[in-house]
Amino acid sequence: MPAIRGKGMEDIGFMCARCGGEVHDVTHNREGALDTVGYRHNRRVEPWDHALELAVGTPAAADPTCDFCAAADPSWLYYPTLDPEATDMFEVELDTTHLSDDDTAVAVLNMLYPWFACDTCSVLVADRNIELLIERALETRPVPEDGPVDEETVRARLNGSLSVFFSTRPGRPQPSRAI
Repeated sequence: MPAIRGKGMEDIGFMCARCGGEVHDVTHNREGALDTVGYRHNRRVEPWDHALELAVGTPAAADPTCDFCAAADPSWLYYPTLDPEATDMFEVELDTTHLSDDDTAVAVLNMLYPWFACDTCSVLVADRNIELLIERALETRPVPEDGPVDEETVRARLNGSLSVFFSTRPGRPQPSRAI
């Protein structure tokens, strides 16, 4: 959803009432079904400490963190092979047969936006080591026992997100200070 702007008003858009983070909307076009809209945190992997609580407001500004492990001050940026700014409307072909609408939204967002990486995760990316990237993510952001998802689900989501990442990134990262 584009931000709402008015004279003297700050940008207003979708946000999470729980964490104040920005939210994206993604339209799901499934053959033989009505289009639906899904909402996601503007993060590569949906946070596993809370479920999205959709609200309208001004999302809190957030400093960049590593999209793999959440470390502060990431040094590297991986650009996607698709450019969502090139057109107002574009289509992406994905095999979503076994994906929920929520997981489909993650796959689309992962293809369209750049990923930040800390030095450690950038080395793991260069090695294409999905297993160690997942372990690092779970080490820095453990799954709470009373959270909305269990560790097996988190591992599956991380694996899916990283698989999309590796299939849509052209190779060498750029220094993040360049943006």
